[in-house]
Amino acid sequence: MFGKRTKTPDRSAADTELSTAKGRNNLVFYLVSRFIVVLLCVVAAESFVAWAENAVLAPVLTGLLEGSADTAPQDTTSAIALLGWLFNLFSSIAQARYAQVASMASQSLAVVFAILLLALLAVPLFAGALVFSRLVVRKVGELQARREEELALLEQRRSRFMTDVAHDLRTPVMAISGMAHAMRDGLVRDAAMQDEYLQAICDKSDKLGNLVSSVFDYAKLGGGTFELHQEPVDLPQLLLNEAAAAYTDVEEAGMEFSIHVPEDRCVVQADPVQLARVVANLITNAVRHNGPGTEVSLILVQQGGIAFIMVADTGEPIMEDPETLFEPFTQGDTSRSKPGGSGLGLSICKRIMDMHGFDLGVSQPYGRFTKAFVLQCPVEG
Repeated sequence: MFGKRTKTPDRSAADTELSTAKGRNNLVFYLVSRFIVVLLCVVAAESFVAWAENAVLAPVLTGLLEGSADTAPQDTTSAIALLGWLFNLFSSIAQARYAQVASMASQSLAVVFAILLLALLAVPLFAGALVFSRLVVRKVGELQARREEELALLEQRRSRFMTDVAHDLRTPVMAISGMAHAMRDGLVRDAAMQDEYLQAICDKSDKLGNLVSSVFDYAKLGGGTFELHQEPVDLPQLLLNEAAAAYTDVEEAGMEFSIHVPEDRCVVQADPVQLARVVANLITNAVRHNGPGTEVSLILVQQGGIAFIMVADTGEPIMEDPETLFEPFTQGDTSRSKPGGSGLGLSICKRIMDMHGFDLGVSQPYGRFTKAFVLQCPVEG
């Protein structure tokens, strides 16, 4: 119903990251389940070996020990009895009872055979320990390799983040500085040109302020100090309010805005301010990155206790890897030059939804639309 879903990356890697409760629980489950499987295999192997010894090998040992009633074990079908016999042999050697040792040594072949029987009982234990240790080592190696890969990716993203922040801050700062110096030095004498320069300085300053605010919000959301204030939210009313607020911007961009939000009761537990911020950001993103004549649609659908909020459009499909859209400063080369964008909007939306425990992804295509950003929220009641 919701088109081909494009998966988005799990930035926390909760399934494998040991710093999360889910990651630790998954590791414990893996180790315990493998230990139980290996233990069952060892028990089964031990049972088979014991049966084979009692059924096949023990009678052979009995034949070897015939005629040595004084020194042979009384019950050769029991591994415990064999072990007791071996203990008596080593005890006689320790106590220098050489006559008894000589009598028992005459049955050296039986002794070797008895030791072999006991060694066979230990084989499944050693094999099980070896297999389990290899499983643990392999799992630890996988976690270490994944951790190193994540650290390398994190360093790469951090470096790119700092580069993009520096680039996006420097551009308006240099423009403001250049125009301000030109006016101060008297290079702009025409009144109309001065007004144009002042307007440009104001616009660049607003863009710079928006960028700084976005960076601050992004850092605050990821710093663990930001708290949600969740409460029951009337989802249709919230969506209609955001649609009304964005209607003028959509029309001024030469686009068509269609709204498909039923008035049926649909309540979700969320922070109304932050949820409204996400919806508004998705609508703004659709307007900013599509051309005139595009239809932008806000859709609400309830299905199976889940509310699906879609911001869909008929604009150009996403050509770059959709999985990178929610990374900071991901805009694409053609989009970066468009005014007002910081490249952090979708990253902020993703973090807000992750904090709620909601899902945010991309469906491309979505019905008659080329793409849609899909928000999934569990419905109360």
